[in-house]
Amino acid sequence: MAPRSPRSGVALGVCGGIMKLLFLTLAASTWTHTTYAEGLMTDDDYMEMTAGPYFLSVGTRNITTPVGQTAYLHCRVAQLGDFAQVSWIRKRDLHVMSSGVVVFASDQRFQVIHPDKSENWTLQIKYAQLRDAGVYECQVNTEPKMFISYVLSVVESRATIVGPEYVKAGSTINLTCIINQLNMQGLVYWYHNRDILDYEGTVRISTRENHEGTVSHLTIKEATPKDSGNYTC
Repeated sequence: MAPRSPRSGVALGVCGGIMKLLFLTLAASTWTHTTYAEGLMTDDDYMEMTAGPYFLSVGTRNITTPVGQTAYLHCRVAQLGDFAQVSWIRKRDLHVMSSGVVVFASDQRFQVIHPDKSENWTLQIKYAQLRDAGVYECQVNTEPKMFISYVLSVVESRATIVGPEYVKAGSTINLTCIINQLNMQGLVYWYHNRDILDYEGTVRISTRENHEGTVSHLTIKEATPKDSGNYTC
């Protein structure tokens, strides 16, 4: 911490908070129009070819979530009928995590979210940890079996703050937080001492991605002595 002038200066302490996150990477799934066992087809394709279950698109399966937060693996199945079941499988040990909404995992962080009459069968992992890394499959017990795969990669991210340690009262504070991971927009927060900073008044926060990862800029105009303290992202 730089020395503080009681009359005309604002002393800043900056610390790069360690940010932990999950990185879910999409596993490649191959399919053809003559194989129903795996992959995704368009709704029209399947409606023409089968009256049985088929997977609906869930958009991206490349999901990022911080360690300690909740991860969601979304699986949507149409025309499931009265007899087919949706299951989640952890590939590393072939452990059946769930069948329908019944969860077999002893770890209570795992749950299946399935609203009544919904096509969604979402595997929810609360308080995601490094040990949760691996391949997960959403399966339907048709003959042959249908499935889509997800790869859950867990990494730890670090944040570094760049900026001055001392500015004059009345000037502008400019601090930059560099995070070595992408897809962090909406997940970056700035703190002054223990208080979260809001996007209001003289405070401006902007977050974007570049070749370094995710970059967040904090600007505080017309700084006063009360703006002295530690800043964390």
